[in-house]
Amino acid sequence: MGRPKKVTATSTYVPKKVFGLDGTFDILSEQNFLWDAVIKKVARISRVYGFNRVETPFLEDVRLYENFYKNSPKLLHSLVTVEMAGNKAALRSAFLPSVLRAYYQYRLFDQPAINKWFFSGPAVTAEEDGKQINSDFEFGFEVFGNFTHLAEAQVIGAVWELLKSLGLKDLSLEINNIGQEECQNTYENALQSFLSAKKYELCDECNEHLTGRVLNVFRCDNLDCQAIVSEAPTVLDFLDQDSHKHFTSILEALDELSVPYQLNPYYAGPDGHSKTNIVVKAKIKGETEIVGEGGYHEQLMQNLCGKNITCFGFSGSAKKIYDILDLAKTEVSKDLKSDVFLVPLGDLASKRSLRLFRDLTTEKISVYDSFGLSGVKNQLKQAEMYRAPIALIMGQKEAADEMVILRDVKSGMQEVISYDKIVEEVKKRLGK
Repeated sequence: MGRPKKVTATSTYVPKKVFGLDGTFDILSEQNFLWDAVIKKVARISRVYGFNRVETPFLEDVRLYENFYKNSPKLLHSLVTVEMAGNKAALRSAFLPSVLRAYYQYRLFDQPAINKWFFSGPAVTAEEDGKQINSDFEFGFEVFGNFTHLAEAQVIGAVWELLKSLGLKDLSLEINNIGQEECQNTYENALQSFLSAKKYELCDECNEHLTGRVLNVFRCDNLDCQAIVSEAPTVLDFLDQDSHKHFTSILEALDELSVPYQLNPYYAGPDGHSKTNIVVKAKIKGETEIVGEGGYHEQLMQNLCGKNITCFGFSGSAKKIYDILDLAKTEVSKDLKSDVFLVPLGDLASKRSLRLFRDLTTEKISVYDSFGLSGVKNQLKQAEMYRAPIALIMGQKEAADEMVILRDVKSGMQEVISYDKIVEEVKKRLGK
């Protein structure tokens, strides 16, 4: 008989904890009321101004971005790419390429209607060395079709109302008109001639712009470069009659909307923008930050599909808005208001309350339930916190007898009502 085998205790496997990637962030709206307020405000303003939500994939064929950034190839280095079945795809670095692609892919330009879209969601870019990811939460508005300057003003008005309603301070909206392609070409030649005589005073990047999109010198943060370009001729002197008329009309429309603006003849948006260009800036601890930019995007659409399609829009960073509000210690209370608070007591009552929840929400009555809490006292405290005027209490006896206790949360008065009449009674008391 051999010796018994030694039994060793097996060690319990403890998995290595995995956290989010550096440069990314989570949005927990249940705990972070400020984020919840920003996201909900974007959706609400969009509805008020008649913009319909558009959702685009987080992955796109990398060729879409290659076409979009055709004139700014350096921006392709910021893409996060993956290989899929022999094809190269890119994670969303900005919404606009996908939004424009969706519009022409579904041939909406064949329809006479004006399309007003809004979008919001995460976007990611990579640092030049590829070792760091930067994530953002972008939002924006875009209008397509045969629209007038009034629709253009609505986009700007929606942006301004959104930012002001969130409580952002020290905001400025700068506006310029850089003309159509012919105006731009004439002006860029004059600007290039002016700056070439001062090229030794410009930074290396601005000297590169002299052989590319010379308007990009206006986007340089170098103080010496800014001083030089401030003496350059302005694009407004090179606009044709139609461009002047259009610009005057949009400024008058903004006056009607009471949107304050600053005319900045030395502002030019990113490559591919034309005609009306806007930028919204905010001051943070003495530093000026760009919240978002907008303009006409016909040139970008031409790069993507070869068609001349009129489109105007604005793209901004909700992450930057959040950071500004958070730095200012903006306090936001979560919107907890509901019409009815359900108070089930016991297993049978909880099951019956699921049916009651369904019947109430079917009638467009907002309901908050707390099936995890025990005790009527705790649940009624929750009802007060959620500002529900009515609490519906169901214990084991009420559940068995198909009855519900209706309680007026403010007065504390309550009565027992049969289940088949409770929904109509609630509607009556809510005035619905």
